[in-house]
Amino acid sequence: MKKLTKKCLSLVTITLGVTLFSTQAYADSSYQVQWGDVLSKISKEHNVSIDALVEANASIKNPDIIFAGQMITIPDSKKEETFRVTAYTAGYESTGKSPGDPGYGITASGTKVEEGRTLSCPPSFAFGTEVYIPYFDDTFTCEDRGGAITEGRMDVYMEDLEDALDFGVRDLKVHY
Repeated sequence: MKKLTKKCLSLVTITLGVTLFSTQAYADSSYQVQWGDVLSKISKEHNVSIDALVEANASIKNPDIIFAGQMITIPDSKKEETFRVTAYTAGYESTGKSPGDPGYGITASGTKVEEGRTLSCPPSFAFGTEVYIPYFDDTFTCEDRGGAITEGRMDVYMEDLEDALDFGVRDLKVHY
C-alpha cells in the first residue's frame, strides 16, 4: 500500500510539474557593446526599452554613456498579451489629414506608413518595438501613436479603407 501511495504521489508531482512549468521560458542575455553602439540602437535590436536596459544594468549610470567592450545585460522581453486591435488608414476618416497635407501618411515617429509594417502602439511601447501578431502571421513595428490608442490597444495600418472597416475591432494575442 505504501509503495502504491508513493508511486501515486510521484506521478501527481511529475504531472503537476509538467503542467505548471511547460510554458516557454525566457532568460536574460548578455551583450558586448561595440564601437558606435548607443542604447537606443541596442534597445531596438533586442526589442527592449532603454529604461529596461538601464534598470537591468547597475553599471550604466548615464544612458548616454556606454563604452565599447562593456558587457551589458539584455533583460527578457518576451511577453504575450491580448490587445484590442483596430485598423486605420492614412485618410481623413482615421487621421484628420488629406492627401496634400504635409503630415499625410507620416507616422508620429517620422516614417511613412506601410501596410504589413506600421503599428500604432500605446506610449509604453518605444518607437521601433517589434510586435508579432499571430492573427496576421506578421511582425509589425511600433511607429505611430493615436488619440484612441491607450494601454491595451493597438491600431494596424491598412492602405484600403474597406479592409480597415472589415477588420473592425478584435481582441488579439500579441507577442513583444
